[in-house]
Amino acid sequence: MADLALLVLTLLWGTTFALVKEALEIASPGVFLTARFGLAAVALLVAWALRPRAPLGEGFWRHGVLLGLTMLVGFVLQTVALRHTTPSRSGFITGLNVLVVPIVARWLLGRRVRLAFWVGVTFALAGLVLLTRPFTPGAVTEEVRFGDLLTLFCAVAYGLQVTFTSEWAPRHPLAPFVAVQVLVTLAGALVLAPLEGPRFDPAGAGHFLAVVAFTGLVMTALAFFVMNWGQRHTTAVRAALIFSLEPAAAAVFSWLYYGEPLGPLDWAGGGLMVLGVVAGEVGGVLEARAAEARARARAGAPAA
Repeated sequence: MADLALLVLTLLWGTTFALVKEALEIASPGVFLTARFGLAAVALLVAWALRPRAPLGEGFWRHGVLLGLTMLVGFVLQTVALRHTTPSRSGFITGLNVLVVPIVARWLLGRRVRLAFWVGVTFALAGLVLLTRPFTPGAVTEEVRFGDLLTLFCAVAYGLQVTFTSEWAPRHPLAPFVAVQVLVTLAGALVLAPLEGPRFDPAGAGHFLAVVAFTGLVMTALAFFVMNWGQRHTTAVRAALIFSLEPAAAAVFSWLYYGEPLGPLDWAGGGLMVLGVVAGEVGGVLEARAAEARARARAGAPAA
């Protein structure tokens, strides 16, 4: 049941890239983010109010605000980038955030980075070069390359968020902790909206509100809870394999729904990036298990 829930969540995540790009044709990024996170904040605050009061862990506000800032940077960069690049390219490049996590954990937390991770990075970088083709003049427009670059920085921000969420989330009650992060993102969107010059086309209000409802309630507020529950009831290997399907889901949905054409090099680049994510995540877990088995064998304990 947990694997099925995570699979459905991953496939739904893949649909958001094309839907957000459509919403940005109706409204500016600041207006969209304000609406999305405003709705998500209301839902999470209601969930917080309805749950039994739990003590807030030490560093609750500091951790929540810092994670909220990484969420804000990631969503702003991704949303602005979608005005310049395509949904499938955004999906593939955003998926690289999984490979950012071990680098951040090594530099900031002093954790060891395993060999499988570097294998995954090699595949992912090769895929990124195929997708963006930076050394082939005219293969990709400068506008699309600019959007790809913003998305790459977005992946770094998401990698920071994932890394420190794993460190801090277990110390705090889930609903209020997520609510603080969403409120920080909402505050940033409220600042961004007037600075960029708010834009909204009333003719597309119905479609815009539908996208806001889906991304705000389902893909922001509900998604955090499903992901947290699902990962408690499945293995790390299975979860990594499931999450690695998101970029492919984004590309397929963008092709079917948005009519985005993808050439052979685009599919090859995206495929290498997904392969890199799978190799880095799953290979790392298997490598760690093998190391534990060798340690037990040296200690004379039977292997589990």
